[in-house]
Parts: sequence; C-alpha cells; structure tokens
Amino acid sequence: MKVSQVLRIIAFHAGQHHARAVSYLMSYDPYEALIAPARPKASLLRLMLGIIVTTLLYTLALGLSWQALISIMGQAWFAQTMQIPGPSNPSQMFVLLGSFGFMTAAVSFTVWSLHHYNPVLLIGDFARAKRQFLRSLGGLVALAAAVAAIANYGITLLPNLPLSQWLGLLPLSLVFLLIQVSAEELVFRGYLQSQLAALGLHRLVWIVIPSAIFGLLHYDPAVMGAAAPWIALSTTLFGICAADLTARSGTLGPAIALHFVWNFWTIVLIGFPDYLGGLALFTNDFSITDEERLISLVPYDAAFLLLAYLTVRIALRR
Repeated sequence: MKVSQVLRIIAFHAGQHHARAVSYLMSYDPYEALIAPARPKASLLRLMLGIIVTTLLYTLALGLSWQALISIMGQAWFAQTMQIPGPSNPSQMFVLLGSFGFMTAAVSFTVWSLHHYNPVLLIGDFARAKRQFLRSLGGLVALAAAVAAIANYGITLLPNLPLSQWLGLLPLSLVFLLIQVSAEELVFRGYLQSQLAALGLHRLVWIVIPSAIFGLLHYDPAVMGAAAPWIALSTTLFGICAADLTARSGTLGPAIALHFVWNFWTIVLIGFPDYLGGLALFTNDFSITDEERLISLVPYDAAFLLLAYLTVRIALRR
C-alpha cells in the first residue's frame, strides 16, 4: 500500500472521529452523565423537600454569618452593606460574593443526605468539566475583548477603583466571583435541572422551569422599577443558554465559564455606582434605578448573550 493511501485512510478515520465528536456535542446525549446519578432517588416529592432543605440551610447559614459580621464590623457597616441601591466597597462585595459559598454547602448537603450521591457529581466528570471550562473561557475572553474594542453602547464610563488597587484586588475578585457563579450553577443547572431531567420529563420542562426560577429571583422592581421584568426575562434567557450548554456538554464547565465572564463584565469590569460596584474598575454613567437606560441596554445584552452562547458551542467542538 502506498504512503498516500495510508495517509488518506488515517485522514478518513480522523475525520469520522471528529464528526462523531461534533455530533455527540450537538445532541443532549452527554447529559446522561449528570442525570444518571440523580435517577435512583428521583421523585418530585424528594425534589421539593430538597429545595426546602437547601433554602433553609442556606438561609440559616447566611443569617448566622451576618450576625457574626455585625458583632465584628458593627451595625453601621451592615446597614451600609444591605443598602441597595447604594454604594459599596471591596470588603462588602467580598462578603456578598463569598456568602454564596453557603449555597454550595447547602445544596451539597442536600444531595448527599437526601439523594444519596456524591455532590461532586453535580458538576460531572471533574477533569472533563475543567477542560471544557478553560476552553469555553478562552473563547469568551476573546469575544469580550473584541466587543469591548469595537462596540459602542452609548455609555460614558466613569473611573471607579484606581487601576493599581483594582489589579491588586483582581486575584481575590476572580476567586470570589467563581464562588458566586459556581454556587448558582450548582443549584440551578447542577441540582434542579438534573433532578427534573431524572424524572423523565420533557426537555422543555427541565430547561425552562429552572431558568424561569433563576430569572424570577433577579426580579427586583423596588430597585429597577419598570425595567425589572426585562431584567428578569434577560436572566431567564441566560439560564436557558446555560441549561442547553450543560445538556450538550455533560458537565457544568461551560455554563460556569459563561456565567463567570458575564458577571466579570458586570461586577468586576463595569458596575453601577449604586449597585454592587465596589470591585469595578469603571462604573456606568447612570444609576441602577434609571429604568429607561436599563431597558435600552436589554437588546445589547441579548445580542452579546447570543454571541457568547455560539462562542462556547464552537469552542466545545474543537
């Protein structure tokens, strides 16, 4: 057999392998890795009890930690931290982001005690999740850099933290941001979505319901006024994209990466002067209570979300 023929055979089999890999990620078949551990103890009653237990444990841990902080930092610090809308500083933001660690602990206890499997399995295969996270993160960072360079939202950015301070805080900011986004993904995509899927329900149910709940929890008309429904809808769409990526990849890696870059942009890079902006390098030139400006940005957010979703899909094919 000639060398050229051997090379053609190798290329043919390599192409077939690549096509199978792409086809695998185009379907929801990989999601079985997250559904299988939940299936033995899957029941609607157990899921409802799990949601209650997780919520109670999280609320209890949060309340106890706040009481401890009040005794250390004082009532004035606590009042300023909980004033939303209102300015925040780095220490307050670290406390707020770090408090999501209690959410991770609560859902982990629920999975271990009530559903009787290892909470790490909410993520999927950890090594695979890590690879997919890094691959997705690389594509999303490139996309965000391109958007920052060419997009014009009609917003004037105001300096917030000095660059030297922002860079000094950046490692901690990234760690605490990862704690926050990982906790939300573990609860909504790792636990709630997978438990609903394990019940054998249609995919629209286990994609839309957790995403809608996720969106409703971001509904805050007291702060955002008439823009609140649009923000909730935008967050619901984000949840649907994260749910789809989780089902296609079989791990939480891509969803965590998407969430991480999204929140980095809105919390660590460009925040609001009166809403969770304590770690931001820049702030917008308008308040979180400016309903018209918030609504005007919704189409831009939707466009960026679509680009980010497609970027992760392409990154996972490589």
